[in-house]
Amino acid sequence: MSSREEEKQEETDSKRWSKFTWGVVIGPLLFFFILSIMLADYLTNFGPWRAVAPVIVGFAIFFFIVGVFLRSKFGRLAI
Repeated sequence: MSSREEEKQEETDSKRWSKFTWGVVIGPLLFFFILSIMLADYLTNFGPWRAVAPVIVGFAIFFFIVGVFLRSKFGRLAI
C-alpha cells in the first residue's frame, strides 16, 4: 500500500515538474517573440529599417520553434 502511494506522489510531482519546465522554457521564449513583434512593428515606420522587420520576425519564429522542440525532446535534461 505504501508503494502505491509513493507511485501516486511521484506521478503528481512529475506533472508539476512538467508544468514548471514548460513555464520556464516557454515563458521567456514567448516574451522574446512578443518583444520581437513589437520591435518589427516599430521599425516598419522607418524607411531604411523596413526591410529588417521580416528578418526579426523570422528569427523570433525560428527560436520559438527550436525552443519548444528542445523542451519537448530534452526538457528534463535541460533544467
